Amino acid sequence: MSSEILFKFITWFALAVFALYGNHGKTSNNKSNYTPKKIIWNEIERGLFYAEFDAPLKSKVSDSKISVLKIDPNYFSFELLTATEHDSLRRTVEQWSNDFNLVAVINAGMFNLSDHYTGTGYLKNYTHINNGKLRGNFRAFAMFNPKSNDFPAMNIVDMEIENWEYYLSNYNSAFQCIRMVDCNQKQVLWKPRKPISSSMCVLGTDIYGNVLFVFCRSPYTANTMSNFLLHLPLKTYSAMYLDGGPESSLYVNAGDTIIEKVGSWVSPGYANDDNTYFWELPNVIGVKRKVVR
Repeated sequence: MSSEILFKFITWFALAVFALYGNHGKTSNNKSNYTPKKIIWNEIERGLFYAEFDAPLKSKVSDSKISVLKIDPNYFSFELLTATEHDSLRRTVEQWSNDFNLVAVINAGMFNLSDHYTGTGYLKNYTHINNGKLRGNFRAFAMFNPKSNDFPAMNIVDMEIENWEYYLSNYNSAFQCIRMVDCNQKQVLWKPRKPISSSMCVLGTDIYGNVLFVFCRSPYTANTMSNFLLHLPLKTYSAMYLDGGPESSLYVNAGDTIIEKVGSWVSPGYANDDNTYFWELPNVIGVKRKVVR
């Protein structure tokens, strides 16, 4: 087994354990030690905002920064892009952006190590089914491209509380992953057998209907991160885990602004902060400008 394949296997195994026990957690509202009173947003262009700030708790690894891209669905649309639907080529987030003219790209959940293409949970885009099997312990759905204007452009559906089958029938694009903040703005506590920390990216929405792409290179547990999201002044409405370790990626290319965020650490598995490049991903969420009249 090559060192790269071994590295990927160890990383995937740690994240699989991370996912396995992050299911039907109880809720909590414990506050972090420190929360900034205000977040300073940089407006990249109309409807697109970026902020980077210190995490409420400092990590021993990397810069302890949290990066958030805030997207107004009135000005941007969302696409679910998969290698299985297109040319079977996995791409880095930068390559996905360049090839499909995307303003921003982030992981669309985790994918199976067995084939490096199918999502770990259910994943569909219009008539294309990447993975048609529901994963029982993944209790959140990201749904977008609604079939009518009666539904939000991006919706994080809580499978424990909401009628997810009804919502799924009314959206063209959807994938499963793990709850972090439920639809009642409560923290979902994960209970792994051993503490697991990693770089990670998270999908969220705020109380105003904006979509949040969240990235953090410094390793934190999922419970710590969900606590951050609830008590930072982000006005978080709901949130779900996307991916972690060196696979976690965020890329923005809008006008004169280019933002590249690359993950690394996952422990147990790969307790190392030396990854400096984007990994190729089979499934991503892409952001495109709308033609606003």
